[in-house]
Amino acid sequence: MDFIKFLVSKTFLKNLIAAAILLALLIFGLNIYLKNYTHHNEYHLVPDLTNKTYQEAKEILQKRKMNIVIIDTVPYNPAFKKFAIVDQNPHKNDQVKVGRKIYVKLNSNAFPKVSFPPIIGKSKRQAVNLLKAAGLKIGKISEKPYFAEIVLAATHQKDSLKTGMPIPKQSVINLVIGDGKSNAEEDSEEDNPAETTSDNTGKHDASIENTLNNVLGN
Repeated sequence: MDFIKFLVSKTFLKNLIAAAILLALLIFGLNIYLKNYTHHNEYHLVPDLTNKTYQEAKEILQKRKMNIVIIDTVPYNPAFKKFAIVDQNPHKNDQVKVGRKIYVKLNSNAFPKVSFPPIIGKSKRQAVNLLKAAGLKIGKISEKPYFAEIVLAATHQKDSLKTGMPIPKQSVINLVIGDGKSNAEEDSEEDNPAETTSDNTGKHDASIENTLNNVLGN
């Protein structure tokens, strides 16, 4: 009976109301704290960071209360600046909460190098296929008097190239190819005089041998 009387007493009711108000205030305060802590319903659009440097992107994101994280570098792409951002996640115009990390990939500063393929002495078609397979580009193709239609020399800019030399991918390779028209015996017959023919033939053969030796590095 005393317990029942206590439950219906004014003292108990006052304490119960006070406890309920305190609990409500506690829940309300906790809710506000969590919203502020997690930035509830506070979103920002992710800016486009492509082709910007890491420092530029970092400054842009800091103004929007976001963070930047580098996760990888990718093979060099000439469409982007060196060490510039080529990819990002989340992507531009995605809605993210304040404090979100934006993961980026950076462009390398140069093409990776490949070993120059063995094209000296090969036909034009073989050489072109080998160069393309190695990730190299074909530049100027010129002809030089020679009895066989084969590659006599290869250059990049002003540098002569030999098999196995390291060279950046996407390099432009210029080729010197024999015209397949020069023939020592036919040339000598057209000259008529026997002694002159012999001398010219010897010089012609020596020139061919020297050319190949220079090309092949012998």
